[in-house]
Amino acid sequence: MGMDVAKIQQQVRRLPASQRKKLTAWMVSKYPVLSVDRLMAKAAREVKAGKWTPEPPTEDNFPKGKTLEHALQVADRLGIRK
Repeated sequence: MGMDVAKIQQQVRRLPASQRKKLTAWMVSKYPVLSVDRLMAKAAREVKAGKWTPEPPTEDNFPKGKTLEHALQVADRLGIRK
């Protein structure tokens, strides 16, 4: 099984600055940063196509405060709020 995030962060911190820059450039080119709107729209398409069934939120990952407000606004805009 893979490493957990804390272990990865620990290993990345040990890299020289030049290697961290190369890693960052590779990650951004391989996994471009997506906006919340784009992420939610992609998730909605995958759910509708039957490609993904999201797990219910837990206490640890349930959005709160401004994050929740924004998520609900985006869900309304995409017509996926339940």
